[in-house]
Amino acid sequence: MPRVSVLMSVRNGERWVGEAVESILGQTLGDLELIVVDDGSEDATGAILDRQNDPRLRVVHQPPSGLTVSLNRAWRLSGAALLARMDADDVARPDRLARQVAFLDAHPDVGLLGTGCRETSVTGEVVGVIVPPEDDASIRRVLIRKNPFVHSSVMLRRAALEAAGGYDESLPVAQDYDLWLRLSRLTRMANLPEPLVMRRLTPGRVSTVRDTDRLRAEVAMKLRALRSGGYPLWCAVFLLKPVIALALPAGLRRVVRGALSTG
Repeated sequence: MPRVSVLMSVRNGERWVGEAVESILGQTLGDLELIVVDDGSEDATGAILDRQNDPRLRVVHQPPSGLTVSLNRAWRLSGAALLARMDADDVARPDRLARQVAFLDAHPDVGLLGTGCRETSVTGEVVGVIVPPEDDASIRRVLIRKNPFVHSSVMLRRAALEAAGGYDESLPVAQDYDLWLRLSRLTRMANLPEPLVMRRLTPGRVSTVRDTDRLRAEVAMKLRALRSGGYPLWCAVFLLKPVIALALPAGLRRVVRGALSTG
């Protein structure tokens, strides 16, 4: 079995998928497999993937099924005890997987590990750096308020994912946040602060419809976390932000977010 299985789903990602794949196959930790689910691409994505000549890469073509279904299929096809995520328009630093494996080897009680992230425009300009909370206690304080993990940066133990039941296929969006909340009841969590992945902020990455769906899912997930007893009732105050955002028209929601980000 490989040391790490890297899971990727892509649909119509011809512009960036080749670079994303190369950043994984070029890792300093070479004992890996990369499973890419081509989720019904209608562009050259499938051909780009099929041209790759590396025995560690496994490409699965399927009709459009969505990210959540695709990720569940990928991890069930995988063989490693450690599973890493990677998005098809992002890039991993060469030492990313080695750094994460070393940390998990040294901390067997941690089942979910993310990293920092550098955000760039499509032209490569750095527009932001995400420095996440590092230790389990800090992550738990943040988790009920917002997602403290960059999905494309995480590595998790297969046993923890199996115990949590995988991704919830009823959720087309925010499936990662839901999984972290469930995993938080099963294992300790951590983040490496260094930006070991680069995330492209591509136009249309989150549509208005998907943003609304994400906010609705966030409300439902936080309610479920509160009802499970994992957080005190006063944490219900963190429902206010997504509820208020849902009450705003989509156009006004964007204006408010823009003002807050530049204020």
